[in-house]
Amino acid sequence: MNTRFLLVLSTVASLAASGAIAQQNQAGSSSSQSQQTEIQLPEACRTAAQASVQGDTMKKMQDMQASMSQTMQSGMQGMMGQMNETQKGLHEAMMKMNSPMMTGMMAKDADVAWVCAMIPHHQGAIAMARAGLKGADNAESKQLAEKTIMENEKGMKELVAWVEKHAQTENNNETTGSTK
Repeated sequence: MNTRFLLVLSTVASLAASGAIAQQNQAGSSSSQSQQTEIQLPEACRTAAQASVQGDTMKKMQDMQASMSQTMQSGMQGMMGQMNETQKGLHEAMMKMNSPMMTGMMAKDADVAWVCAMIPHHQGAIAMARAGLKGADNAESKQLAEKTIMENEKGMKELVAWVEKHAQTENNNETTGSTK
């Protein structure tokens, strides 16, 4: 099997697990939707990833994800009942960032893949800091969480600006064989 196909299969497994766990968390979490951070990729990242994985491979990925999602969802039910609200929020944030991170890293160009994977990573850090703030009782911990939110919001804006400016150029260089 070629390395690219193994990478795609690994990505599908991660996506399926992330999706199932996030669904389970949403069903069992009482945290309000208004305080949750939406984790998603910019359009430029989705386009770059889709250009990299096409045709039958995409259909196979979707079929495997659906099957694995069902399996993972049934396996997570017991664990969620043992978590407190902060743990559930941290877990949910982590699981929500995995699928977009894995999708972003599928861009063919290394620069675009790295930046596109980091955007949901920053969004996840923000969501985890917000979850930590909900249960925090230590002033220093709260300050660290607030600092994490501010720094990751700034970093995320820089990453999004870069990918919106460079993704198309980087992908075109990759497909035409041009050097950067």
